[in-house]
Amino acid sequence: MVTPAAKRKAVAHLREGFGMSERRACKAIGCCRMTVRYETSRPDDREVRERMKAIAQERRRFGYRRLLVMLRREGLVVNHKKLFRLYREEKLAVRRRGGRKRAIGTRAPMLVPLRPERALVARLRIGPAHRRAPLPHPGRRRRLHERVPGTHR
Repeated sequence: MVTPAAKRKAVAHLREGFGMSERRACKAIGCCRMTVRYETSRPDDREVRERMKAIAQERRRFGYRRLLVMLRREGLVVNHKKLFRLYREEKLAVRRRGGRKRAIGTRAPMLVPLRPERALVARLRIGPAHRRAPLPHPGRRRRLHERVPGTHR
């Protein structure tokens, strides 16, 4: 999809570069002559744009919705859809916060013990955990212990 502005530019190029008439240039491109002749009647929004940019510079974390509130407090009446269009045209955006801090450099490798230490063995043992046995008696409970080699229990 080609924008009307691009079509106008192409017709102007054909007219200036090749000396074509407007009618022939439009026919060659395949666009309507009214598209080329159209002149916008949009009012000048210089005051709103300047004030919006000024507020966005001093309040970098404000998005277009918060800017709308600030502009209305100052007495500028702007439609939210129009303000969003102006916000995008001015290439304004909320500044992103920094990401998660990560470790710099290489980390030391984790040491693997050659034999189990007492503290390590104590952490590995599950302890008096209870759970229902599926068979043969569903009402009875059974204690589970993880057997760690090299311990007396």
